[in-house]
Amino acid sequence: MKKPYTNRVLVVLSALVITTAAFGQGSQPRRGVLLGQQSRTLLQGNAGCTVGMLNLKIVTGNDDLRGGKNNLDVEIHFANGDMQPAPNVNNGVGWGNNTVNFVAIHLNHPVPPSDIKQIRLVHSAQAGYNAPSAGQVAQSALPISGPMLAPINALEGIQSEDNWDMAQFQAFGLGNGVDLPVASFGAHRFTGSKPSLDINTQPAGCPSPNQVKKILFTFWTKDDDLRGGKDNLDVTVLFTDGTTQTEANVNHSQNWPNGSTKGAEVLLNHPVTVDQIRGFTLETTFTGGSGGDNWNMNSMQADAVLMNGSYHTIAKSGYHRFSADWSGDSAKQISIRANAIN
Repeated sequence: MKKPYTNRVLVVLSALVITTAAFGQGSQPRRGVLLGQQSRTLLQGNAGCTVGMLNLKIVTGNDDLRGGKNNLDVEIHFANGDMQPAPNVNNGVGWGNNTVNFVAIHLNHPVPPSDIKQIRLVHSAQAGYNAPSAGQVAQSALPISGPMLAPINALEGIQSEDNWDMAQFQAFGLGNGVDLPVASFGAHRFTGSKPSLDINTQPAGCPSPNQVKKILFTFWTKDDDLRGGKDNLDVTVLFTDGTTQTEANVNHSQNWPNGSTKGAEVLLNHPVTVDQIRGFTLETTFTGGSGGDNWNMNSMQADAVLMNGSYHTIAKSGYHRFSADWSGDSAKQISIRANAIN
């Protein structure tokens, strides 16, 4: 009578062993499925497309950011209502007229690009007083001494509240294999009555490796230089959907001498494929007259840089003489067609 019972026990134990073994064998695929689902979430988030740092490109116009007590604060606003401040991103250092400045802001934690909703710029300008140094006082050309010297030195040390002309703003999100534009803005003047600017981000998904993130331009000057100062070069990118993106003053008011080779960079404000770039417009700011500038461009080349880091030449052009004329062989503006050359 015990033998059948023993057999039943053995059968049950055998079933348990088989079930356990089957579960052990099946647990890996099931965990793999779960990990696969998690990994897809990560591909949309951390591993594939999250932003851990913002890289800001800020171009100053014709009125500088003073620095000292007159600085730039940045606020990053997220979709869940959180805000991350970044005070004094210029570190108290002045940004001169027509300069290009880069600021890196590390986020407290990585987020999908779509979670960044707004970037606020706050110009924290303050009036102040800088006492003249002993050297400045000694070098003063004023033939005044005695009781009158102190109030004059005080007036020389007074600083009014700063104004600042921002010519262009671009924000790029950097992460694991990600470098994509998230916000852009054109010219804005910051004053005491208008110290802040809210810049909404554009809808940003995960970019594909074959999309273009920036255009690198190379310009060869022949025998008449680009003067710089107020005589500069603007570049406009023409897209097939009819939209445009203009990068003003790509030479940053610097002189391009005779026989020189100079580069310029345009970071696109949204990723596109190569075939979505229709061409480019080159236009000088020449005004003509007796002191007007001319520029002999020997040739130019435009290279598209893709998200995967590869380079593709998409436009070339030969000699052109730029002047203040709007038409003719020396027109101040020319258009160049883009196509995949290599």
